[in-house]
Amino acid sequence: MQPFLENTRPNHWLSVITLKETSKVKPVDIMDALEKENIESRPVWKPMHLQPVFMQYDFIKLQDKSVSEDIFQRGVCLPSDTKMTKDQQDKIINIIKSLFR
Repeated sequence: MQPFLENTRPNHWLSVITLKETSKVKPVDIMDALEKENIESRPVWKPMHLQPVFMQYDFIKLQDKSVSEDIFQRGVCLPSDTKMTKDQQDKIINIIKSLFR
């Protein structure tokens, strides 16, 4: 999980996994495997500068590809809920881990 500051309390409302660029497992593989078990996941939000209404506007990027594009291409929003049980979490973890074996 992301680090957080002392004297703060995170709400963990969104959990995202990002895959290495060299990973043979792709975000769609994870989403498909979870969907087979009736577990919802989704791509990371599409960056604003890639939305049709904003495409004509300039945006700041530090490299050839923006950080938001990189996360969009390699990330998956995982199921997250404050009421998820350990068993539910373990099931999701195991499904994802199985793709890497």
